[in-house]
Amino acid sequence: MVAAALLLIAALGGIWWFQKGDLGEYRRFSALNDGHSRRMRFRLWLARSALTFLLPVLVGLALLGRIDALAVMPGEFPTIAAAMPPIFDSGEAMQGMLVGGAVGGLAVGAVLARVMKRRTLGNISALLPRERRELKYAAVLSVMAGVTEEAFFRLYLPLLVAMVTGQAGIGFVGSLVLFGAMHRYQGWVGVAATTALGAVMTGLYLMTGSLWVVMLVHVLVDLNGLVVTPVLGGVWRK
Repeated sequence: MVAAALLLIAALGGIWWFQKGDLGEYRRFSALNDGHSRRMRFRLWLARSALTFLLPVLVGLALLGRIDALAVMPGEFPTIAAAMPPIFDSGEAMQGMLVGGAVGGLAVGAVLARVMKRRTLGNISALLPRERRELKYAAVLSVMAGVTEEAFFRLYLPLLVAMVTGQAGIGFVGSLVLFGAMHRYQGWVGVAATTALGAVMTGLYLMTGSLWVVMLVHVLVDLNGLVVTPVLGGVWRK
């Protein structure tokens, strides 16, 4: 319990460090015009995401002897998961339908972005690639965010809180609030949208018991906004 409490403090400190000056940094990034400076900033964000979210998850779970939680839902979660409505009777069918739905949603979102020219939710226009060379950074950023944020906010933080307080529900609610607040640079619409997405991801995780499913869905959502939409907008030719 002491180790979990110390790791929880360290994780919250990491979020504070990640958020410190985030609004100012995003404003400065939005003002950048040359491609080299933008690509350097993308690299910096990737490194900071790895240090803030991925490294603590891997090191923390290893220190706790709970690395298996990445593959199997921790024993602290089934009680709250039991309160969630089941999606399918068959686990394999459930995961297959979720993956198919995520891929289908990606395709539908791409078509809507092309036909209806819909705008993204939240202030993320500065993150959208402006030239072909930025597409790979947007793709890597989408994968990094989907994998690391789900591991951190859907698994690691709730697990630490559950180990310290015995209340997994508090951990999931607190993680959801922090997940939304972490996107404050997108404005209140972006915070609301990401909080809603986080709630969906939390529900999927608890209903499926599979972290990789929610990681995949998150990655596809980000790829749709940061890669597919710009490509259909013609950025590939620039």
